[in-house]
Amino acid sequence: MSNFNIGLLGFSGRVGSALIGPLLEAHRDGKINLIILHRVTSDLSKIPFEVAVEKRVVELIEAGMEGLINAVEVLDVLISTISGPGFTSQKYLVDALASSKRLKTFIPSDFGVSWTEEESSNPVLPFIKLKTQVVHRALELGIPVTNVRLPLFDELVLGYGKLGMDVKKNKVEVYRNSLINPLRITTLPYLAYALTQLIQSPSLIANRTITLYDHSPTGKEIIDVLTKIHGYPTEVTEYTEERYEADLGEMRAAIGAAAWKRWGDGVWGEEEKVEVDGWHGESFEELVRKYI
Repeated sequence: MSNFNIGLLGFSGRVGSALIGPLLEAHRDGKINLIILHRVTSDLSKIPFEVAVEKRVVELIEAGMEGLINAVEVLDVLISTISGPGFTSQKYLVDALASSKRLKTFIPSDFGVSWTEEESSNPVLPFIKLKTQVVHRALELGIPVTNVRLPLFDELVLGYGKLGMDVKKNKVEVYRNSLINPLRITTLPYLAYALTQLIQSPSLIANRTITLYDHSPTGKEIIDVLTKIHGYPTEVTEYTEERYEADLGEMRAAIGAAAWKRWGDGVWGEEEKVEVDGWHGESFEELVRKYI
């Protein structure tokens, strides 16, 4: 058994449930020693039991600090994927990690884009400042942090039609220079594979902001793929500047507008793309066909 301890907090959400499989495989192969951190109320039946793995109960509250410190002191890497109301409770996690003499890096629950100052000041997007507060607190305490930035999940773009893309009806919207700019898309299997590989060399990712994505088609390439699949020209319409400005006034729409801006302008933020060896994924056309 490996003595390289990886902690995972949050195994049932979108990112956590994708990570658990590859992490358990690495644990089974002796590459890491996985430790699941969970609340006492967590449904552990969601964890595959064919591989024996240690589980530790933690409570992210002031009264639970002593137990939290004991739970994280042996970790070399901690990945947090908790979201929603539980996000701000990571402040207790950060305070507990401050006393660790073993931690190589902490990956906080973010897994989103690099937000701009203008976006963080938008009152309909209050969660941005909550996310940055957790990271700032960690850095103040001298905790090594790896920020993992993700652009858009394939399910959102190809399955739910974000950014005006309806792959079933062969329709695409374009904005500014999106025809020639790449749209960064992350599949969950790639994210899980890549992160499982990267955490095994934490010194290479500590104190860095990295981005992980496995597809980056331009708008034109997306149109060409859809035209090929359907056998007739893709219907192309425009996401207008008026719609962009209007969308900034509501939370969900503003998140979409931010994605449009990144694709249309080709500016995703100050983050480093990290290449991971050994990944054999689908072509973009194969990925699209899964959603049709």
